[in-house]
Amino acid sequence: MQQPLDLPQDTLRLVRIGQLDAQHCSDDFLSLRSLVLTSEEAYPRISRWFDTKVSIGLRTGERLGYVALMNEQAIAAAVLKRGATTKFCHVKIDPAARNRSLGDLLFTLMALDVRHQARRVRFTLPESVWEERKTFFNAFGFVGAEKAGRQYRLFDTELYSETAFSDIFQASKEKLPRLFGQLAVGNHSLLTGAILALEPGPLEKIFAGRKTVEIRTRFSTSWERRRVSLFAKHPISGLAGEATISRVIQAHPDRVWEHFGSLIGCTRAEYDVCVGQREVVQALILSDVQAFRDPVPLAQLNYLLGVDLPTPQSYLSLQNSDGWLAAVILAAALQGSIRVRARTGVETPQYVCRDSTEFA
Repeated sequence: MQQPLDLPQDTLRLVRIGQLDAQHCSDDFLSLRSLVLTSEEAYPRISRWFDTKVSIGLRTGERLGYVALMNEQAIAAAVLKRGATTKFCHVKIDPAARNRSLGDLLFTLMALDVRHQARRVRFTLPESVWEERKTFFNAFGFVGAEKAGRQYRLFDTELYSETAFSDIFQASKEKLPRLFGQLAVGNHSLLTGAILALEPGPLEKIFAGRKTVEIRTRFSTSWERRRVSLFAKHPISGLAGEATISRVIQAHPDRVWEHFGSLIGCTRAEYDVCVGQREVVQALILSDVQAFRDPVPLAQLNYLLGVDLPTPQSYLSLQNSDGWLAAVILAAALQGSIRVRARTGVETPQYVCRDSTEFA
């Protein structure tokens, strides 16, 4: 059984910057802008580009931004422009942040975010970076580069590279299990251990805070203090959030109702039907509940991962299910904010282009 990660003090917070951040000039938006503008020496018009194109594009939804913060200090940034030909407009990673797979992470998240519309993906970068990191780009399907028609960069020839979206998407899916095995949503590990399946009605009450106790007729106390993924049954049929099982209390149904009746989210009559004539039931005390922005349907997870996942019935352990583990990781990665475990010495290709920007 994989245990929850004990996240070290130094962690990376990677945030997707969208319309609300840009409209309200959030701290994360300002961190993105600040880091992008550090490339001004190589790109003299970069501040104008950001304020007149990126900022407006973020507000309208035409563009998406990403910023990674180490202890709330911006260390990596990326901007993409949506479209049938999607453009990775800017990728910048602080040299001190190498060996953290941030390049893989940014490219993968950008590919996932444009999966419904992109047919091709392109970006520009300095010739020196292409030559130095060609292996990384090749791994995402970018096999060649040519001189860009417009040159914005000083002192280094700017190239462009383009590939079919299917190529970068396939590469991104293959990287998911290894790449996201270190991630967490908020302060919680993505290696949740299990999937807990619930009917949509009770699950909605859990997310609303009106239900904090889930009743099961069979459940192990070994899941205490473990993080679980929450699966909404038909008609939603998808991963919808996460929670921690703080305690698992085993007792007679009458005793459980006496202590937790107001927290179970149903009437006594409904409860009696659920527990039947059993002498012992389990009360799962839920805490730290996090709802996804939108449930991620099982059909979409099957499509994205190229698998046929079994539908969870009551609960499903991830111990021997690599497919569902990848699905849990992917569903969380598609949400708005993720946290990355800091780790050094990882032998993975890194995208360390410090100044690659396309003004378009």
